Amino acid sequence: MKLDVAFLPSLFRESGQYVCVVVDVLRASSSLVVLLERGVEEVLPASSIGEARRLARRPAGPHYLLCGERGGLPPPGFHYGNSPVEFAGLELGGRRAILCTSNGTRALARAAAAPLVLVGALLNATAVGRAAAEAAAERELGVAVVCSGDEGGTAFSLEDALGAGAIVDAILGLGREAPPRQAPAARVGVRARLELSDGALAALTISRAHQGQEQAALRAGSHARDLEVLGLGEDLSFCARRDAFATVPHLQRDEDDRPVLRRYSSASRG
Repeated sequence: MKLDVAFLPSLFRESGQYVCVVVDVLRASSSLVVLLERGVEEVLPASSIGEARRLARRPAGPHYLLCGERGGLPPPGFHYGNSPVEFAGLELGGRRAILCTSNGTRALARAAAAPLVLVGALLNATAVGRAAAEAAAERELGVAVVCSGDEGGTAFSLEDALGAGAIVDAILGLGREAPPRQAPAARVGVRARLELSDGALAALTISRAHQGQEQAALRAGSHARDLEVLGLGEDLSFCARRDAFATVPHLQRDEDDRPVLRRYSSASRG
């Protein structure tokens, strides 16, 4: 099984050959994990503020919470921003949401053609790694972890590389041990040997170098400094928590053929 990491969405190619895990640690993928963990039934990803508002104004259908950010802060008229800490304190059972962010929801749109698209973060690294590896083994595909990056997906993001490496490490942990280039992965239905790309090796190296020090690593990045200035430092501590949740968001199509994120289960593999 091939295991790859694309440090920018534009570097993700041959999407039909991979189960895809989209990562935006600060903060879209972390927010999606928490929204679904708190009971939100589905999240519609929007690639622009205008699209998010159009979706929210639809006359028919259920009411959606309008969530998202530009420049780190909620746009005018939005119910909530893009803060996992804020979402974690809300009662959201049975609600539906729309989410628009600067990087993460755009990366989801880029990856949508893959046979299966999941969402990963440090918060659910082991759970999403297991889900992706099992699904890839069943389909005889590889696993590609796609980093959302910064500046609209055009710049490398330290925190996304860290999250991607944690997911790679989790997949390697499904086997017995993790040697550098190839690793056995005999458990949980992963029968083939894992072949790590240079990107996967680089992300793994970053993750292992900062194991146990994820919060310090996140705070060292440029995006984290921007969030600190905005008074959102609590989100940094929250998003640095490794394996805090087992919830895995799954990109699907709804009855109107729109992309929608729902909680992943074995029954939803397709």
